[in-house]
Amino acid sequence: MFYTLLKIIRKITKSIGKKEEYFIDSLNFHDFKNKFKKNVKFPSYDLTKNANQKTKIYATIPFFYNEKKIDNLSYVCENIHNISKGSTIKILTNNITKKQINKFKNKFKKKKYVQIIIHNKLLNDRLLPWYHIPLMKDAFKNKNYTHFLYIEDDICINKENFLYWNNSRKILKKYHLIPGFIRTEKKNGKLYAIDFVKKNIKNKLPYIPINNNLSFISHKFPYQGMYLYDRELMKEHLEGPSSNPDCGHGAFNLKYLDKRMINLDLMAKANIGLTYMDVPKGFNSRIVIPYDLSKNEISSISFIKHLSNKYSKFKNSWFGNFKVNEVIK
Repeated sequence: MFYTLLKIIRKITKSIGKKEEYFIDSLNFHDFKNKFKKNVKFPSYDLTKNANQKTKIYATIPFFYNEKKIDNLSYVCENIHNISKGSTIKILTNNITKKQINKFKNKFKKKKYVQIIIHNKLLNDRLLPWYHIPLMKDAFKNKNYTHFLYIEDDICINKENFLYWNNSRKILKKYHLIPGFIRTEKKNGKLYAIDFVKKNIKNKLPYIPINNNLSFISHKFPYQGMYLYDRELMKEHLEGPSSNPDCGHGAFNLKYLDKRMINLDLMAKANIGLTYMDVPKGFNSRIVIPYDLSKNEISSISFIKHLSNKYSKFKNSWFGNFKVNEVIK
């Protein structure tokens, strides 16, 4: 009798396990609706207007030396410099030969805003991305820097992307949320949102209404291969658990245990930052993206190019399977 009951309980719990994601989504949306009972509206807001403030970006880019990828890296740096001429860019690379060093430095010798830092005594190459944290801590002491960017070597963020982030941050700050980006690749003339491994159901996603044409949506795949923070967010990141490679793992601190972070590899985790830290109740993460209600699609101002275009080429990849206009349905 006992074992029969045990088998029944096991079947029930297994069935619930299969629906776990559905239950979590439903509970999150319930919490969100309770918190935002009133339809909070903002006046019309131009997310790409030029800010009057003086912008000075400190950027770090990890680069595992590959001669074929240097042109993309150079293009990434040029776009950061176009956002702010006062930007400083540090490229972190692994142990390379003198010949490679000379070739590398010659490529960037006209870009005075770029400095190449060679780490020739890495315990393991996969630790390279985390060497940006000490650099950020040092740069943060310089109060002239207004923004801090950590970005992979093949992701292009342009001035329109930055203006969108900066203007949206002013709106979202009071909600403890952060403007996000969508990494995109092109295949057969179509644009793909490469980090969505499945479609999201729009009416089950928490959101912040802005006006009749725009909302910020909390989707379920916020990985973006980078982070962009102002001084307030950077302080939170550097002084909090998110700047520790073990954050998200129970052995580090059970308070910050998160299976979404456990599932990330060590290098990818370096750009997660505050994504899953102190998430407002009912939301999937701190990251939200602009959604154009008039077109019923994600606003393109949040699209950042993944220059390697590698995921959409793979036939059996988890990534790069859904077009940007179909990931939220």
